[in-house]
Formats: sequence, C-alpha cells, structure tokens
Amino acid sequence: ANTLMSKKQPNLFFAGEVLDVDGITGGFNFQHAWTSGWIAAKTISSLAREN
Repeated sequence: ANTLMSKKQPNLFFAGEVLDVDGITGGFNFQHAWTSGWIAAKTISSLAREN
C-alpha cells in the first residue's frame, strides 16, 4: 500500500515537491503534488481515527 509514510520514522510523511518528481511541463508536477498530498492526508486521517 502506498501511504507516503517514512519507512524509518513512523508518522513522518513525504508529499509534493519534497519527493523530487520530474515530469513534462503542463500540469503533471502539479497533479503529483496534489495527489501525493491527498494520499498522505488520507493516511494521516485513517491513523488518527485508529488512535
């Protein structure tokens, strides 16, 4: 499962520009930033509900 959580530090998430994704200009980098942020937020929300 892709949660964007660090494998070395639990509850540390990486998303957006920090992931250093390089794509063709025209919105692909923006889409990755928004989608990775959404995935990280969804995982954080799920973890918060468990605790």
